[in-house]
Amino acid sequence: MGLVVYIRREAKEETMKNINRDDEELAKALRRSLNADYLRTHIKEPLEEIITPLLGGKTLFFPQCGDPILVEIFTYIDLLGYLYKGRNLSSNAVEFMREYFGRVDKRYKEVGGLLYHALRHGLVHSATPKRIQLQNGMIIDFLFAFVGQRQDYFKVSKSMEIQRTTGEKVDIYSLLLILHLLCEDLLSALDKYAEDIRTNQELSEVFWEAFKTRRKPEKEKALLNKPYIQDSDFAFMRKQISNL
Repeated sequence: MGLVVYIRREAKEETMKNINRDDEELAKALRRSLNADYLRTHIKEPLEEIITPLLGGKTLFFPQCGDPILVEIFTYIDLLGYLYKGRNLSSNAVEFMREYFGRVDKRYKEVGGLLYHALRHGLVHSATPKRIQLQNGMIIDFLFAFVGQRQDYFKVSKSMEIQRTTGEKVDIYSLLLILHLLCEDLLSALDKYAEDIRTNQELSEVFWEAFKTRRKPEKEKALLNKPYIQDSDFAFMRKQISNL
């Protein structure tokens, strides 16, 4: 009789463990789904509202107007690299591009690092895309169009430029980027990332932890170690606060 009671108790405890495991897995699945939806509602949809009117084809642009759009795009790529890997590093942004943009158009897997360096760093730091000189002396530059076909995307054209300092003629090889396709690819990459969050527990947890902590306050003491921040910056803020 005692053996029967023992077996029944073991069976009941095992059943309860299974129920608990099922509840835990259900809770994890729900959190993954919520995180995927959060990515869409808090990142994709606001981005879509910004860039869709700009690329609707009803507005005439000067060529320079493409620069703010590119800054916007690469700001979001920086954010996505941070959410994807949990650290705000250029290498993580490029990894996101190669992985998720690469699923939309495999050429991003090959050239994503160069695009990020030349466009993101060039536009943020110098308000112009960087030019790249190859070891054989050829110079890589960029051309931009607002609309165009996928088959023309990433095409290279050749032109000649006279250097102002030396008067020397130099061949310039320009890679064509079509802005509405770049924007579409960003939105598609976001969708693919959201679906991975929905099914991958580790990816979901990294995303949510990074999303929660991205506005974590920095310490005043640490900021004062930066050469461009002075005591007067904080004295100004304290004065404004005291006037409330």
